[in-house]
Amino acid sequence: MKSRYLISISILVLALVIDYYTKQWGLTLPSLHYNEGFIMGAFAHLPDTIRVIALGSFSGIIFILYVLLMYVIPRRGQWLKFGLSFLVGGMLGNVTDKIVYGKTIDFIPFTVGKFHSYFNVADMFLWSGAIITLWMVFARDKLIWYPDSVRGNYFVRPKEQLKVSFNLGIVVFCCSMVLGIFAYSFISTTLVGTVEEKNDIMNSFFFTYMALTGLLCLIAFVAGVIISHKSAGPVYAFELYVSDLMKGKDRKLRLREGDNFQHLEDLADKLRAHFKDRNPLE
Repeated sequence: MKSRYLISISILVLALVIDYYTKQWGLTLPSLHYNEGFIMGAFAHLPDTIRVIALGSFSGIIFILYVLLMYVIPRRGQWLKFGLSFLVGGMLGNVTDKIVYGKTIDFIPFTVGKFHSYFNVADMFLWSGAIITLWMVFARDKLIWYPDSVRGNYFVRPKEQLKVSFNLGIVVFCCSMVLGIFAYSFISTTLVGTVEEKNDIMNSFFFTYMALTGLLCLIAFVAGVIISHKSAGPVYAFELYVSDLMKGKDRKLRLREGDNFQHLEDLADKLRAHFKDRNPLE
């Protein structure tokens, strides 16, 4: 793994560690406040089970998208990666509280006029990450979306890329089904209550799980297109380069940042020099 990925992941892990230890300290403070919601009391009105499952599932999807963005965002968008790491780290810190304690540990009072609430270090990471991310997207957009280094079409080799994307989606679907069967069997055999209550809960679980599985498969398909493009793109560019070289067009091959097979640039230079030696182009 490249160093720029390690730095971003390290920021996320560090945010989680700092949030954990500050909350352990917050448990001893007189300003301790248990938040039934997620961010500044949001979603506190929802039932506990629905709130925890919804937030946990949503955060899992966000983490998958985070990993995908770490792969897609170019090197010059490093600060965008940092912002996303703080954002996701703060979010996961609060979700962990909801899963472990059923509520979020807040201990920092916040008052503006008649408004009074509490927050924690995870909220600070979350809002800081959101500010950095928005700043990079809107104020430094040219550092991220640079058209000179982006191909206009992600499907440069549609047949091969769709095959990779479908295969990746199938793998995700199969893994999800295995986990779903295990979870369904475990919950149905340990759940207490009347038959009607069990059926209602298991039906809700089934439809929710299938919806999440469909969303994960869609994300896997998109990820397959993006990942395969980083391999298909350089091969496609090299094929065009060789075709131009054989037609007598003298140019250099320049791949995009983040492309695989970067060695094709050196190979293209050697091939270009070989053609010049055998049959000068100029």
